[in-house]
Amino acid sequence: MRRVLLLFGLFLAACSGPSLVVVGEGVPPAPAIPELEVLIIDNAGDPVPDATVNFGDLDRADTDDRGRAASEWPRRGLTISAAAPGFHDGAVDVVELPDTRVVELALEPIVLNGVVRTSDGHGLPGALVSLGERTAVTDHSGAFSIERATPGTVAALKTAYHDAAAEWDGAAPSIDLALEPRMIRSIRASGPVVGDPERWSELLELAETTEVNAIVVDTKDESGRVFYDTAVTTAHEIGAVSVQYEPSEVLADLRERDIYSITRIVTFQDRYLGAAYPEHSVWDAGTNQSWTTGGGQIFMDSTDPGSWEYPLALAEEACSLGYDEIQFDYVRFPTDGPVDRAVYDGPSDQAGRVTTISSFLTEARSRLNPMGCAVAADVFAVVFSASGDQGLGQRVEELADSVDVISPMIYPSHYSTGWFGFECPNANPGAVVASALDDGMPRVTGPAIVRPWIQDFTFGCGDPYGATQVREQIDAAEQRELGWILWNAGSYFTETALDPAE
Repeated sequence: MRRVLLLFGLFLAACSGPSLVVVGEGVPPAPAIPELEVLIIDNAGDPVPDATVNFGDLDRADTDDRGRAASEWPRRGLTISAAAPGFHDGAVDVVELPDTRVVELALEPIVLNGVVRTSDGHGLPGALVSLGERTAVTDHSGAFSIERATPGTVAALKTAYHDAAAEWDGAAPSIDLALEPRMIRSIRASGPVVGDPERWSELLELAETTEVNAIVVDTKDESGRVFYDTAVTTAHEIGAVSVQYEPSEVLADLRERDIYSITRIVTFQDRYLGAAYPEHSVWDAGTNQSWTTGGGQIFMDSTDPGSWEYPLALAEEACSLGYDEIQFDYVRFPTDGPVDRAVYDGPSDQAGRVTTISSFLTEARSRLNPMGCAVAADVFAVVFSASGDQGLGQRVEELADSVDVISPMIYPSHYSTGWFGFECPNANPGAVVASALDDGMPRVTGPAIVRPWIQDFTFGCGDPYGATQVREQIDAAEQRELGWILWNAGSYFTETALDPAE
């Protein structure tokens, strides 16, 4: 009996043993729901922040600065779509959770293409185009592309032109803009005159009280002198610096009066640079030293790239200082001396000359347009009426595609008997300017603006020049919707030839 009771007790003890749930230990956690992360990138592989991501119809999230957004994986396939400003919408089907738990989705940017043209239809290079915070610079044909484009105002600007703008609705595949050239009416101030407070004030007053709206200030003149304390070390090394003015003060004066600022840089005639670096100058086969003009001036060898950097460095500095336009003078081959003895590093036949000068100016424009400056070239007026380059390397057709502004120096006193049918061209200033422009304008097949230098000085046959003679030249230019620049070596101008300020 005792044995039976013992077995029964053991049986009860077994039945009352511990259960599967122990009080105080809690319920075991359910398995974690996996997370799916989406990485939104552009066509270059860079992350796209602030994109809106839809995880099917279950969840929505915005990407962070790393282009990432996350949501719970629904344990079934789903379509993930994304949208971002400036991009076409994109989507991807996810059948199962990838091992990395990350899905990449690349969005294609919306691209706005367009062309900026001159008012007469030429593609305009170097124009800055903006759409919101996006910008582009037009290429040699005036074309541009803006990626990540969003609807808004497309604006185009280029120095020497009036701005233009148009609304883009986001649907049109392209847009064209046309810029009108500014009507520049200018006088020229030599370095010493700019440095003379009284004379400088007189020129500023002339611009304020008359139609003049621009001033050409000499940075470097025919002798090679540089008229301010430049940071271009070469100018100091060769002894060319002759401080006459402070550019920041000059430019402040011009900006205060809303006067368009041009600076003139004499390019390849330079006795200082030639004396210091004769190996970069035109060489004289007869004297075995630097070739000089009839007046004793040294010309740098424009076919030698080593002669380019100094004037280009001065131009870049002038642009960074704040000038609107950089004007290259003496940007040519020499013709006033024993040219039969001149020796160059590169080709100096007509094709070589023209290529050299247009290449230099194209290089200048490629550097200065992105900095915000227009590029101008002063050229002999004869090339407007003659088909060849006249030994200068200047041909209208090539120049029209190399610079923003061509300034032929149409001085009636420089034409000899018989030109344009006149025994004394200097006595017929308006007709001479008109004839020269009419000869050359049809050959300007590129986007360059034509803005002639005209004569405000007395020289040669005929009556002394005064208001009538100067005004005739101005009228000839303006009748052809062109601006002009008055030349006087001493920077004295005929105020009575000028209309009053509007």
